Parts: sequence; structure tokens; C-alpha cells
Amino acid sequence: MAITRLTQRKVKAICYYVSSWFVATIGYAVLAQYASTGEFNKQTTLFALQLAIFMGLSHGIYDVLVLQDEMDHRPAYAALLMKSAFYLSCIFANITICVLLWYSDHTALITEDTIGHLIEAFKTPRFQILALYLFLMGHLITFVRSVHKKFGTRVFVNTLLGKYQDPVEEDLVFMFIDLRRSTAIAEELGHVTYSNFMKDYYRLLSNCTEENHGEIYQIAGDGAFLTWKTSACKNIAHPINCFYDFSICLEKTKHRFMKKYGIAPSFKVGAHCGKVIATEVGNFGSEMAYHGDVLNATARIQSLCAKLGQEFLISEELFEILPKPFEHGYLCKKEGFFELRGRKKEILIFSLQKPLTNPN
Repeated sequence: MAITRLTQRKVKAICYYVSSWFVATIGYAVLAQYASTGEFNKQTTLFALQLAIFMGLSHGIYDVLVLQDEMDHRPAYAALLMKSAFYLSCIFANITICVLLWYSDHTALITEDTIGHLIEAFKTPRFQILALYLFLMGHLITFVRSVHKKFGTRVFVNTLLGKYQDPVEEDLVFMFIDLRRSTAIAEELGHVTYSNFMKDYYRLLSNCTEENHGEIYQIAGDGAFLTWKTSACKNIAHPINCFYDFSICLEKTKHRFMKKYGIAPSFKVGAHCGKVIATEVGNFGSEMAYHGDVLNATARIQSLCAKLGQEFLISEELFEILPKPFEHGYLCKKEGFFELRGRKKEILIFSLQKPLTNPN
């Protein structure tokens, strides 16, 4: 049975927590040993490895499976208190398990001898410093994960490396997704309810984007720009797969939207590719920005959806690089040449037709 992209995303997130705790715990053990004795103790390092696995799994399972790897909707102070309590309970529980396992005689886990070692461990300053360090690392690892989720892997790593401090040319695919009837929906629901409606809508979109290895570059009201590296779309049609997944996702959650808001969302899409300039703009509150005609052309292509009565339009440039035949049974139709506002040269537009039946 094939592993779904949702499962892959969750496994990937849990692996992040395990690897982060591995680096944090092993690093602390090595530095602490070197500072105290100038030598590395293999037993202490193995104990740290055991602790890293327990901390990583407990942290990952809590964030990915319990919190569903989503934003914490509780007030900031409540979320901070709950996470702090979770980290403290995990630290004491995992250290207790590790000490008991370490000193057990392989016949019984809880004995008078192991309890004695555990009490002595709790009394030592070294344990107290370790507990404080693990507590702070728990918050740091969660913070890094939150920043990574906000910017995406590629932008996050390249920003850390300082790649975008100077303008860099990149070849990217852009897909602009626009919510249908957004103005009418906003008037019908009111500002507060409409805001919750959009949060639910974009939560589903961000999950589908992540599962198809894309990034959300920008959200502007009822529209969002998604992006992929062009080279990554030559073997796998990520934009089309994302469109399909999001369509199926909205179809499956239609009853929830109808029950909660009385309205179910639908959308239209335009996609294009080409070279853009990527750079970090601003000083305080800086952000990533892409400059180039590709983004404007993508938005203009999407605006043709209403005129042509289509849900998904792509440019000839993108059509040429995507692998064919398309997955999920999509059919491609040549719509003709169109002059986009701001461009002198006409562009050939293709539409993608949904399959008559959705594959299982």
C-alpha cells in the first residue's frame, strides 16, 4: 500500500524533531564532557543519544499528531504555558525512563537500585542544568519549526545562508489561485466570519502545497501565489498535482464549509514560469520578494479564466516543460493566443480539463 503525501509530511516533520533533539542533546553532552574533563565519555554520549530519541519522538508526536502540525489557536500566554508544562513533563519523564533503563539489570526496570540512582540524578546540579537546557531547546526547536513553516524549506535555508541579501536570478513556476465570488462571500458572511472562512480555506491550501513540495510565496486577500523551482517540475507536474489535490480536498470538506458557513469555496487558477529576481527587501520587518514580469503574467493568465469559462489555465512556456501525459487524467486544450495587459507579445494559453471521473 502506497504511503500518502499526508503521511509523508507527518513523518518528515517528526524526523525534524528527532534530528533536532539529536543535535541539541549530543552537542550538549560532548561540550559538557570536554569542559569538565577534556575527554569524551562513550557511555555519556550513548545516554544522550537515548535521551535525544525519547525527546524527539515525544515532541514530534505532540506537535504533529496531537496538535496536527497546525497553528496554536489558543491565546499566546495560554499556548506558552501549555507548551512549557509539556516540555517540563517530557523532560522529567524521559530522563526518568532513560535513567531507569540505563541502570536496570535487564530483569526489572524499577528496583531499589535504579530508584536510588534516579534520586541521586535529580539532586545533582548537572541534572538541573540539563533540565533547564532541554527546556530552552524545546522552545527554540518549536520556534525554528514555526519560522520554517512560514517561509518554506528553500527560502528558509537560503535566507540563513545569506543567499538573498543580494539579488539572485531564479527560474521558477508560479501558480496564482484566486477564490471565486470572494466579494459576494465577504458581504454575505461579514468581516469576522469571512476571516475565519479564509483561514480554513488557506489552511487546506497550505497543506496541499506542502504535500506537493511547493511554497506559498504570497497571500493577498483572496488570492495566493504558489511557487516551485522549474527544474523540479520537469519530471513531476507539481502544479497540476497540487491543483488536483486542492480540488479533491475542497470537495471532501464541502459539507463542513456548508455546515459552518453556508457557503463552499471554489477557485480558479493561472500558472506560468520564467526567470525572476529573488531578493530580501526591507530592513526592519524584511521579507522575500520576487521581481519580474512572470508574476504579473501569471495573474493576467488567471484573470482569463472567467472569460474562457475555465478553472485552470497555463502558458505555453509552462506547458512545454511539464511532463506529459498529465497525471489524474487531465486533458489539455489549446485556447489560443491572448494579449496580456502590459505585454506587447501575445501568449499561447492552454486550459486543463478535469477528468470525467476521479481516480480512486
